[in-house]
Amino acid sequence: MSQMRLDLHNHTSFSGDGVMTPGELLDAARARGIGCIAVTDHNTVRGALQALALSEADRSLPRVIPGIELATQAGEVIGLFIEEDIRSGLSLNEAVGSIRSRGGLVYLPHPYDVFRHGAVSRGARATAAELSDIVEVVNGRSLGPVAAGKAAGLAGQHGKPRGAGSDAHHRMEVGRAYVVVKEQPSRDTLVELVASGSVEHGLRCWDYALNWAMQALAPLTRIWRSMTGSLPER
Repeated sequence: MSQMRLDLHNHTSFSGDGVMTPGELLDAARARGIGCIAVTDHNTVRGALQALALSEADRSLPRVIPGIELATQAGEVIGLFIEEDIRSGLSLNEAVGSIRSRGGLVYLPHPYDVFRHGAVSRGARATAAELSDIVEVVNGRSLGPVAAGKAAGLAGQHGKPRGAGSDAHHRMEVGRAYVVVKEQPSRDTLVELVASGSVEHGLRCWDYALNWAMQALAPLTRIWRSMTGSLPER
């Protein structure tokens, strides 16, 4: 039986704290054996659409799930299979409704990485999990292993498949966390494939330590890109 590494959460330079072009992200993912990758920039699908076009033009590149990591009033949620922008700052329910009205699936990222900017708020965590199709239990930028165990418990409590994503912003982070599935997913098969797949990651003590440094670097990256005029236009 063939298998595929599916990485459900990644960023390009169309995110303010990302530094890879869509092509660089896909090249890095190919080098790390990722067969299918979700491109989920902050509050825009522009990077995802560019990556999708590149992937469709070159079959040697990973397949692309276009998406968006959307800032809501309760924290971030990801829409998968989304090809048009959604306004940020909506309520959690409004954001989920907007994702679903566009035919997308809802993916809850890093629900217990409480020191991370954008993590869903404690009071909205259970509601967000219940509204989601998939809960991320391993995030490649996690600051420690405890969050993964708690996220797995949240997914189990609400009967949701367990997802994983590298949350890569830099090339070195690509392919750190993924789900091994039996075939290339579509919008209709993704949830079932993730539910029957297995979460894998390569996070070790050094990686968690490095993630603390990368989190501290993120606002500096935004400042530097603002000063150099390289922030994406909205």
